[in-house]
Amino acid sequence: MFRFRLQRVLELRLEAEQAAAGVLAVARENAERARDALELLDALHERTRLQINEAQTDDPRIGHLRQLGLVLQSLEARVDSAVAVRQSADAAVEIAQATLDAAARDRRVLDRLKERHATAWRATEAHQDQLQMDEIALARFGRTNSADNGAFSSSTESTGAGQSAPTRHTGSPS
Repeated sequence: MFRFRLQRVLELRLEAEQAAAGVLAVARENAERARDALELLDALHERTRLQINEAQTDDPRIGHLRQLGLVLQSLEARVDSAVAVRQSADAAVEIAQATLDAAARDRRVLDRLKERHATAWRATEAHQDQLQMDEIALARFGRTNSADNGAFSSSTESTGAGQSAPTRHTGSPS
């Protein structure tokens, strides 16, 4: 059975990657909320600006214009603050994305290492299995061959085929 010695490290890297993914999800959610808030403030700012323009073309009242001017200044400050929040949230998303990318890279390195070790282990196991099969085949061949040789020698002994035939001399006796 294959056992990867760095399995616990791999599991910790996976947990770190999942945690980084969670942080990224929260950061994206916060950035989306910051963008939505900025869009709302921009729309409110634009409506207030249009109200000031309409109030100036109509019968302008100084108190009303002053109040709209103060509201517009307040909205501009809030828009500036919302822009800063959005930029901060976008920076947090970038940092979280970089952290997730690094965690994923670290996990993939260990995954590839585990796969290489598993492949080497499988190759070693296949080689050992092949050696055992070869030994079994050689042992069977040796037993079969020795049994066949034993049967052959006993049959030749009983028939006399294994003995040398008498030789005749056809020439002058010496």
